[in-house]
Amino acid sequence: MPSHFGFRRRRSSGEDGAGWIYADLFLALTIVGLGSAIITSGIALSSGTPAVTTTTTTQPTFQLSCAEFGIKLPNQIMERGRAAIGKAIESGIAAEIKDRGWSEEQAKPGLVILAGGFSSSEQPGEGDQRAQGKVPSVRSSTPLLNGVEVRTIGASSLRVDGERVGVGGAGSYVLIVYLVYSGEKLEENCEK
Repeated sequence: MPSHFGFRRRRSSGEDGAGWIYADLFLALTIVGLGSAIITSGIALSSGTPAVTTTTTTQPTFQLSCAEFGIKLPNQIMERGRAAIGKAIESGIAAEIKDRGWSEEQAKPGLVILAGGFSSSEQPGEGDQRAQGKVPSVRSSTPLLNGVEVRTIGASSLRVDGERVGVGGAGSYVLIVYLVYSGEKLEENCEK
């Protein structure tokens, strides 16, 4: 699977890989759906004759929300280290979950994309490379990102939930977060 969302082919803008992002979202949603139920079997020996019982344990079913949101991680936060990065990420995720009227038991990060900024004399690939170098720090900064797919991209600005968001120059980052949600079926417009 391409790790750069096709950004090596064209260097015109940071939005060329949008198709790959939605393909990855569909793949993540499929994987989450496959792991939603556990079926166990056992034998009951109470009456002397073997009986087979089947127990279905329903795990929460999570759906991937296509309403992404961004958390700005400017150079000042990134330079302060993992504790500052983790605090910014945790407060951003908690605020978004609260704004949507969900609880922390119902929602958690399912996919994140770390967009790295670049200066006017650079190409998007250089912002992407810096973002790749920051993935270990970002991932280990908070337990909320344990087991979450983290992708990278180089961009000076991008669309986040239909709005234009500036990433900033070299050393600035925006974390784009997609939540998975357990509850009523989401009615979202995923075609924006």
